[in-house]
Amino acid sequence: MKTFLLSLLLPVVLCCAAPVRAVAPVADPVVGLHGVQSVDQLLVDGRARLDEGKPAEAQALFEAAEKQDPTLKTRQWVLRAWIAQARVNDALNQIDALAKGGAKGPAMDYLYGMAFAQKAKAYIGEGVSGGIVAMAFTDAVDFLKSATKAEPELYRDAFLPLAESAWYGQDLETARAAAERALAARPQDADAAMMLGRIAFSQYKGLRDDKERAKEAETAWTAARDAFTKAAERWAAAPAKSAGASIQLGWLYVWKGQGDEAVKSFGPAAGLDPAAVDFAQLRESLTGEQFVAAIEEALKTHARMNAADATGDASLQWWLGYGRYGIKRYEEAEAAFTQAVTKAPAYMNSWYYIALSRYFRQDYDGTIAALRTHYGLSVDDALASLRANPEENLRTLDYLIALKAGRAANLDAAFLSELQVGIVPDGHRYWNNLGLFLRDEAEAREQRQRDMSPEERKQVMDLYERSYAAYLKSLELAPDDPNYLNDTALMLHYHLDRDLDRARAWYVKGAERAKEELERKDLSSEMRALRELALTDNTNNLAKLDKLLEKRKKEKEKQPGSGV
Repeated sequence: MKTFLLSLLLPVVLCCAAPVRAVAPVADPVVGLHGVQSVDQLLVDGRARLDEGKPAEAQALFEAAEKQDPTLKTRQWVLRAWIAQARVNDALNQIDALAKGGAKGPAMDYLYGMAFAQKAKAYIGEGVSGGIVAMAFTDAVDFLKSATKAEPELYRDAFLPLAESAWYGQDLETARAAAERALAARPQDADAAMMLGRIAFSQYKGLRDDKERAKEAETAWTAARDAFTKAAERWAAAPAKSAGASIQLGWLYVWKGQGDEAVKSFGPAAGLDPAAVDFAQLRESLTGEQFVAAIEEALKTHARMNAADATGDASLQWWLGYGRYGIKRYEEAEAAFTQAVTKAPAYMNSWYYIALSRYFRQDYDGTIAALRTHYGLSVDDALASLRANPEENLRTLDYLIALKAGRAANLDAAFLSELQVGIVPDGHRYWNNLGLFLRDEAEAREQRQRDMSPEERKQVMDLYERSYAAYLKSLELAPDDPNYLNDTALMLHYHLDRDLDRARAWYVKGAERAKEELERKDLSSEMRALRELALTDNTNNLAKLDKLLEKRKKEKEKQPGSGV
């Protein structure tokens, strides 16, 4: 009766309820569309999440499986998810506990191997090196070889860490076999392809000089080429990673001596990710023309992928300038360096190469202008650039000074001498030249402008003070040089009119030193001429100074209150 009554009432209740719309069932990752999933299905789905790089989602599925079946069968995968999320120490503690409880076999080998492989990589990321890292990789190889041998399908995701661990340990045979198994298990896995390429490349490097194993070397090279190509293609949606694979392919071609093919790989890759390329090493590995071609291709790629006003190619422009400079395409080199420093002012040493590019085109005024710009932006950077090749740069500056000296360009000559003392701070000759050109400029202004304003007079006196400081520095570095003694003394005597007793002592010492050197039999004709001039100048200037001192003494005696 009760059933009858309920069946009668049910339609009434339904009729009074709001209309029910059909809703598509939503699958819960654990429950699924058809009720609670089986343990095996949860494990399958969880491993799929691991393959997709979603370890947290995988962990939830594995934990659901463990609730239904709390055994090593499920627990291993929960711990595997921990390892994938960098919880390596937590996982190892749990693995050790399982081992103490009697757990053993392929599952334990798998867990230990995966944990040690991850730990070794973490060490490298932290900058740790040495035995502790090697030990972790060795343990990983031992455990993972055992696990994959026993259960190759169940633990197929162990092949890639096995390959990497063996590669780091230079067990290339094990690494190669594992990498091939990893790629076979997941043909679209770019990481597996990249790993196979690295391992085969290492094998080629070790075999290529062994004539008896030439065929093996060629096989390894081909395997590396194919693997790097696959990795680059499969990372098409990740430009930086794709560039990394192409760069490795480029180096593979370099090792084979196929520079033109290398350019085809390096060029686009450098355009995708300029920071990924070691341009200095690349410059040493290719011909000058090939290097320039690679950078030009890189710039084309960068331009296609970026706005016209993008500045990310500044490094490419700098290296293009450097490459062109190296093959004496100076005008084009200047254009590239100008682009680099315009896009990124931090590339200020571009001005050094702009200066040299102009110098070799005999644009000497332009050379000096570029050097001035660089010096104005950063004295330290300008001098560091010049010090990188001191002998050649000193000769270049000497040549420019010779062009400017005595041609109403004393300040240019002085600036170039200032660069020279920056290159060689203890170079007394350069300090003396700096003093000379500053003095010449001050004297020239006095001759041109008899009636100077107070500001103009101040500028002239500043030049004399700078000249005296430079002469004094040269004398400090070579205190017995008779020419320097005369030059420094005359600044006090004729231009600054102070410390005249000190100036007199220098004249006396200068004349004495000149006489001593002129008595030498091994004096070169050039040096003898200099010392003869020093003797004459010191002697004459001493006589004039003595007359001046005597005159001033008499004038002082005539002054009222002098006691005379």
